[in-house]
This record gives sequence, C-alpha cells and structure tokens, in this order.
Amino acid sequence: MSHTLVSLACHAYGLAALVYLAYLVRQSQVLAVSGRVLVGTGLLMHCVALVEMMGVQGGRLVGPAQGLSTFAFLLLALFLALDVRYRKPVIGAFLTPLAVAVMLIGMLLHGGPAPLPAEVRQPLLPVHVTIALLGMTAFGVAAGVGVMYLLMERQVKTKHFGLLFARLPSLEFLDTLNRRLVVWGFIALSLTLATGALFVSTVPGLAWHFDAKQLATFIAWGVFAALVNARIFAGWRGRRVALLTMAGFCLVLVSFLSSYDLSAAGPGMP
Repeated sequence: MSHTLVSLACHAYGLAALVYLAYLVRQSQVLAVSGRVLVGTGLLMHCVALVEMMGVQGGRLVGPAQGLSTFAFLLLALFLALDVRYRKPVIGAFLTPLAVAVMLIGMLLHGGPAPLPAEVRQPLLPVHVTIALLGMTAFGVAAGVGVMYLLMERQVKTKHFGLLFARLPSLEFLDTLNRRLVVWGFIALSLTLATGALFVSTVPGLAWHFDAKQLATFIAWGVFAALVNARIFAGWRGRRVALLTMAGFCLVLVSFLSSYDLSAAGPGMP
C-alpha cells in the first residue's frame, strides 16, 4: 500500500513540476492554484505512506529510500507553506523538480531498514534524525532560493531583462528569504550536532570517529556559522551568500548520503 501511495504522490509532484514550469513561462492564477492542489494532494498521499512505513518499522524511517522520501516530503511541505504565506508560486518551478528527482532516486534504491542494536533504540535517536531532516530541508529550500537569486542578479547586471526578470521575485525578497531559511537551518544543524553528541555519550560502546559523514557535517556547520555571522556583523548579502548557501547544502547532502551504504542498494522500494 505504501509503495502505491508513494508512486501516486510522485506522479502528483511530477505534474505539479510541469505546472510550475508552465507558470514560469506564463503566469496564470489557474496554474498557481493547480500547482498548489497537486502538491497538497501529493503530500496527503505521501504522508499516509510515511506513517504506514513508520508503523511497519516500529516508528523508524531509516535506509536511503525512506530518508530521501522523507526529505522530498518535507521539502515540498515547506515550499507549500512558503507559497501560501508569500504567494510566490514561481518558487515551485525550482523546488518541485528537485523533489521529484529526489523521489525517483529513492524509488530506485532498495535500502530497507537495517536492524538496530537494542542499546541504540533510544527516544533521542528519532529526535536527532527528525531535527537533522528539518535542517536539511531548510537548507535545501535556501539553496533553491539561492539559484533564483543568481539568475535574477545575472539579468540585472547584464541589463538583459528577459523572461526570468519578469517572473522571479525581487532580489531583496530572495535575499531576505534566504537569510531566514539559513538561520533556521543553522539552528537545526546545531541541535543535530548537540543531540548527536548527547546520543553518543549515553550509548555504551559508541564513540566519535571522524568519518566522511561527521567531517562533512562539521564543515557544513562551520560554513553556515561563518555565513550567519558575516550577515549579522559584516552585512553580507547577495551573490556570495547565495553561493555559500549552495555549497553548504551540498556538504549537508554529502553528510546525509554518507549515512547509508548506497553500494548495497538495488532497484525497488521497501
């Protein structure tokens, strides 16, 4: 049942991506509403599928397929909230294709839940994972906003006011939205590190070891810490902020993917 619902949700997201891309070409209220309905419908089916998976797996969403599916769900949920709040459906032209790509990759992986040792099954673990996913979602949307900023800035600098200039939000709006998303993402990333350290300290036999995942996470935290401080104390904004946001999100994504053994993944859906 969950596989069918995930597949239907992915189809709804795919149609929404086409609608939002069409909106990028021709702004229409009908297209904007249609995109919201499709994303909302997909989110409802996706939510039921994720809840069903958690029920089968004892409240856990682990493995690459489930992780990517949850990230795509949160990404589109945050986008829909921002669209309803700010009435900027054009953002969907950049985020819905990303979510569909993430969903498709997840559906091609057969990353079933690995059994967890009894000592690791603590209430802090799902809290740690949830905060990490929320932070990655905020950074993912911020990176999409950064791409939009770079495209808009290029048109302004070259004075080539084409289709994107007429469709995309203002540079000021994009920069402000980026700042808010990065701040929330940084808070979540900091809490992720704190809960991770607490979790390791409370589980016998676990110890810090700087593998690719932890190294990428610490570097990403450093990048976003520097970015937040540069915004507050040095007044940074604009192009370099957008570029650093995208670089930081790539590091967070590397950290996320490093959590799983993708080499063992095969086709299929758990």
